[in-house]
Amino acid sequence: MNAMRVFEGSFVVNAPLEKVWAFHDDPLALPKVMTGPVRMVVNHVDRPLKPGSRIEMTMRVGPVALPWNVRLKEKSPMQFFTDEQIAGEGPFKQWVHTHAFEVVNARQTRVIDRLHYEPPLGWLGKLGDALFGHIGMKMMFASRARVTKALLEAQPATADASFASAP
Repeated sequence: MNAMRVFEGSFVVNAPLEKVWAFHDDPLALPKVMTGPVRMVVNHVDRPLKPGSRIEMTMRVGPVALPWNVRLKEKSPMQFFTDEQIAGEGPFKQWVHTHAFEVVNARQTRVIDRLHYEPPLGWLGKLGDALFGHIGMKMMFASRARVTKALLEAQPATADASFASAP
């Protein structure tokens, strides 16, 4: 992983760990938090979701649609899970994303995203990433944090934790 770039971001949600975990543990919630210029469609999820499960998606950037398939690499319920882009089946040369969760208090949870990635297109991709990658990642994850907070904080703590069908 030495040649890979690293990005880390975190935010606090005013919701208990169980509710935040349930939301993030459902790949069908991903399209709800991708509200910027990059949109995601989940086409298939191997269930039950466990290490080895495949998640097949389509990433849309404007009119361009790209397949992006990942495999769940590790999962420790209520603590973290890691997904990894399947080689040759996504927009990056390599992508490993760990989603971690920490209790702040009984009503708040910290969500931590850790990415290790290698952009596509060789030296050209590395140049683009050096110029715009960190800013792009920061903007995308800030948007995801805002939407996640809005969805989780708007519903009472006793509400059903299934957000895949929520508007």
